[in-house]
Formats: sequence, C-alpha cells, structure tokens
Amino acid sequence: MATGKHTRESVLAWLDKHPDVLAELLPGTAEKDPAVVDFQRHLIDRLRGTLSQRTADRDALVETSRGNLASQHQVHEATVSLIRAGSFDELAWFISRELHDYLHVDVAVLCLDHRSVWPERKMESVLLLPAMLLESPFAPGQTVNLGPLREESEEFFGPATSLIKSQAMVKLELGTKLTGLLALGDRDPATFEAGHATQLVRFLGDVLEVRLQQLLPQSQAPEATRWSRPES
Repeated sequence: MATGKHTRESVLAWLDKHPDVLAELLPGTAEKDPAVVDFQRHLIDRLRGTLSQRTADRDALVETSRGNLASQHQVHEATVSLIRAGSFDELAWFISRELHDYLHVDVAVLCLDHRSVWPERKMESVLLLPAMLLESPFAPGQTVNLGPLREESEEFFGPATSLIKSQAMVKLELGTKLTGLLALGDRDPATFEAGHATQLVRFLGDVLEVRLQQLLPQSQAPEATRWSRPES
C-alpha cells in the first residue's frame, strides 16, 4: 500500500484485497505459537472478568435495596395496625393472628411478664413467662437478638419450634421493672441474621412498647396494684 493519507475508501479497498488480516486481528482466532505469550488475549479475558464481577455486584446491590424497601414497607404496615389497636385484647390478637403475615415470617409471639396481668384472666393470645426467662435471650445492654434458633427458644415458640430456623427476639420495657418480649421466627435460616435489619426490628419493638404501656392499664383489674393508677 502506498504511503500518505488514507481515505476510508482506500482502507476498505485494501481490506477487501487482504481479508485474512481481520482474522489475524481478532482475539483467539489466529494460530497460537507456543513461543508467543498472547498478552492481548489475557487483557481481554481480565476485562471480561472484571465486567462480569461489576455486573454481579450491581445486581446484588439492586436486589438488596429492593429487599430493604420491602422490609420497611412490611414493618410500616404492621406498625400502623399496632397503632390502630383500640384495646389490649385487640393488640394481642393482632400479634398472635396477623403480625406474622405482615412481616412474612412463620411465627410471632407476644411474651409478657406473668406479673403484668392479673392471674384470673385467661390470656389466649399472650404467653406469660417468668422475668428471668424473658431476659435469657439478651446479653447485658442488648435489646434485640437476631440469629439462628437457640435451644431455650422452645419456651417461646412452643410446638412451632421444630419449624423455626432463625429468630428475632425484641425486648420490651413495660415500666416499673416489668419486661416483655416479641419473638419472631421463620423457617428460612437467612431471614434473621446477626446485625441484619436490627434497627428496623427495634423500631417495631419501640412502637409495641408504647402501645403496651398505653393499653395494659386499661385491661387490668383495679386491684392489680402494679399497674393501677393511684387514687387522687
């Protein structure tokens, strides 16, 4: 080919006369010489690997963001229902019958200190337990515990224990040294993992604490001195 400035037409004409050149330039199509290291091929493979990893990372980030938004929506919907409860019985019924559907888990159990309600009352929607047992899932200063099912959790989940693979325990402060606990369980081991969505679960527990403090006195017998209001 003559030297000088080449036009598009002259380059196309030259390639038309030498079609084998393009085959030589494409990676992986030229005959490999064992004595030659194909740096071009190595570079292209590395770039492809980097691109694939970046794509996978992006997809994982998008999926995580969608999951977080879905979890927030579920908790917010459940919170609205907790706020709407007009009585302690209605609140307890919602937790035992509907909360697990809102949160897309298998089990939700409200556990209260057995001293927080009068003994004669039948509490079908609430599990009454000793204070020491309610404190057992938490380390000092801890109010949320997420992770795999623990051996002592049978006390909270009862017959459903064999189904549960992961759990969330949320401590509830009811005032005057009384405590409670919201126990959530699911068959998927990845639903509740240590450090995962802790603030969201704690938010749900905070709202439940306020509602219990508001509604428990209304369902107490007047002689229940721990919760009854002093006479003026």
